[in-house]
Amino acid sequence: MITKSKALIKKDWTFLCVSQYNKKKLHREPQSTSESHRGYEYAIIFSFIMFMSLLQISCGSKGSDDSADVNNGTPVTITHPVLMNMDNYLNLNGNTVFLSKEIIRSTFDGFIVKVFKNIGDAVKTGDKLFIIRTKESAASDTLNFRLGNQLFQGAVYISANSKGILSELNYHSGDYVTTGEQIAVVSNPSSLRIKLNVPYEDVLNVRIGNQCQVNLPDGITVSGIIENNVPAVDPVTQTQIYYVKLLKYKTVPENLNVMVKIPFEHFNNTTVLPKSALNTDVTESNFWIMKLINDTTAVKVDVKKGIENDSVAQVLSPKLDTTDKVVLTGAYGLPDTANVEIVK
Repeated sequence: MITKSKALIKKDWTFLCVSQYNKKKLHREPQSTSESHRGYEYAIIFSFIMFMSLLQISCGSKGSDDSADVNNGTPVTITHPVLMNMDNYLNLNGNTVFLSKEIIRSTFDGFIVKVFKNIGDAVKTGDKLFIIRTKESAASDTLNFRLGNQLFQGAVYISANSKGILSELNYHSGDYVTTGEQIAVVSNPSSLRIKLNVPYEDVLNVRIGNQCQVNLPDGITVSGIIENNVPAVDPVTQTQIYYVKLLKYKTVPENLNVMVKIPFEHFNNTTVLPKSALNTDVTESNFWIMKLINDTTAVKVDVKKGIENDSVAQVLSPKLDTTDKVVLTGAYGLPDTANVEIVK
């Protein structure tokens, strides 16, 4: 409509200029106007007409470009809020320990003559582990004397008093050991626990008897239960020791670093959005979403973010409806009341 009006104006203006020229020409005396002067006047009129035509074309092109910019919005995809249950977790690092260990010690000074087990072997109560020969017996092969009804030849058997796995072997055949020295360790796999060092400010969120999740480095998750704690705080780290028992037995080595997730807060039917739908500033202290009020207009809405997991984040306020349209992708850099175009 604008282009048509400019064309009419141009036509009327051109007609007016030509009419005025004809009127002036009629009032002039034909004898006083030369051919060169007449050509000069025609050139002026022609130049004016061309100038008005170019101006019309320029204005029309600019108007069409502006209208195209107004009609085409920023392409975005949308999502909708959903209701789901969420838990807030306390994530702590832990490591595996065996609470039940038997330390095998030498009963006197002497040389180890034979070792019956290797590291990793299963051990039963009463199994023989070592033969130790006294240093006096090693010095003289003729040293024999009776201890009660038995003939003592200087060799002593050392056996295990509990069952488990031989986890440490400190000496081998031919080694010399002294009285009371540790020579092996038998660990009971059923006594495996996860040792947690809980910061004291988080102690109220860790309750004995609560279940938790133990994430192993191989990607396997095992359920556990908080069994007990040590009623003391480390003076340096100000942490308290808790022990977690695995509910399902699994062969796990000692001193393995694991991640323990302890739930301490639960939300029923809370409103969540995909994490990519939330926008934030550089300090990540303010959050907002771009909410569509119609098919082509998105407005900025400040929100209060709650807990989050790997994919979604909780929206505490304002209250959102599951039918609301929220920009999922394409919201970066959009101003308030932005013109958008929904793409599939």
